[in-house]
Amino acid sequence: MWLTYHDDAQIEQYNLKEDDTIRLFKGNNMKVEGENINHLNKFYSEMTTMYWVWKNNKRSRYVGFCHYRRCFTHFMEIEHGECQVMEVINFPFTVFHHYKDAHNYNDYYDIIDILNEKYGKNNRYSEYMLQSKTFIPFCSFIMHYDDFVSLCEFFFPILFEFDHKHNLNMDANRYWAKAEKDFRYDNKTYQCRAMSFLAERLISCYIICNMNAVCVKAIDTKLGYYD
Repeated sequence: MWLTYHDDAQIEQYNLKEDDTIRLFKGNNMKVEGENINHLNKFYSEMTTMYWVWKNNKRSRYVGFCHYRRCFTHFMEIEHGECQVMEVINFPFTVFHHYKDAHNYNDYYDIIDILNEKYGKNNRYSEYMLQSKTFIPFCSFIMHYDDFVSLCEFFFPILFEFDHKHNLNMDANRYWAKAEKDFRYDNKTYQCRAMSFLAERLISCYIICNMNAVCVKAIDTKLGYYD
């Protein structure tokens, strides 16, 4: 289980500890060994951890991801094709409208265009992104490693095509300039995380379309337990 944080003070603040299962990963550590995108942690959030584990083949029978604010309370025995998640939300509105209310919906349309180019119009992934009311939040999950590889092979190329479409070139300065140009609200340090918000929807999309999601009790390290 890879637990992402980005500030050393969070280790004490949230009582983060490693054990036989939990491994801490500082998502913005520029000195980490191996292929990484940690210089983009401000924009990709915990996706930097997923990328590092994927690209550097940190294999284990199961692999999971959570972050300093939200952790799994226990781990299930799951089969290939199953995925343990923290929560499954059924909105009274679509996943698209939920995104549109909070973020730049033009980015969302760009993702739909990329999905259509890759899988053809009216593909199941685009249909989920536009029509589904079921959402798996937090980018937190546990699955077999081979399933994780398939997930990464799905959503990272889409994010990187989005990067190419906007001429960002994996450059942190260009990401920040885009955030300053098209953010919708005053909190630019929040809205600049567009890539992580888009990834959250793509991860939800993949799990809903291809896997069996098993929801279990989790813990929010600020708010306490929830179902």
